[in-house]
Amino acid sequence: MGTKLIILFICISTFLKAQDLSNGERKGLIKATGSLYKSNMLNCSISHFYLGGNSEYFFSDKYSFRGDFYLLIGEKNNAGYSMKNTSMLSAGFNRNFSKGKWCPTLGFYTGVTNLHMVSLLETFAPDFNHPTVQLIPHIGISAGVQYYFYTYFHFFAEARYIHQLNPFQPSLLDEISYTGGLGFQIPLLK
Repeated sequence: MGTKLIILFICISTFLKAQDLSNGERKGLIKATGSLYKSNMLNCSISHFYLGGNSEYFFSDKYSFRGDFYLLIGEKNNAGYSMKNTSMLSAGFNRNFSKGKWCPTLGFYTGVTNLHMVSLLETFAPDFNHPTVQLIPHIGISAGVQYYFYTYFHFFAEARYIHQLNPFQPSLLDEISYTGGLGFQIPLLK
């Protein structure tokens, strides 16, 4: 099965006329990434670790639409409340400042978080009847940079700020996350 996918990818990529990414042309580009995100909460000393990914479509050289998904896989230094089975889904627009193979970006996005909080009371009293799972909205901004070194691959680094309210107590669940790695893209237009 894996060999068939590789052969299919090679066949498709030979028929596609790749645009020149080294000149800053991005219109028609579809790209995707997947990586581990480290996140620090701003109002307490808790760190979260997310497994996440995104896909993005450049509808012009300067603007793109992006969708993201994150799944919480761990946390460090929790203080009475712990998050588990939490996931985020967001979408938004990026402004891209392409300069040759480099592409700094600024983005704005909004989305929803499926928040599951576990308090110490719930841990020690499992029959505690209090809703601890809730969908909450979030908004955020992102800043990053990509380096397109090959027609189908790029390196990336980014930071994201997420603003969301805590529905279980009067505090914010704001956090800043960081990531970097290798991304994949398919140029669809010449």
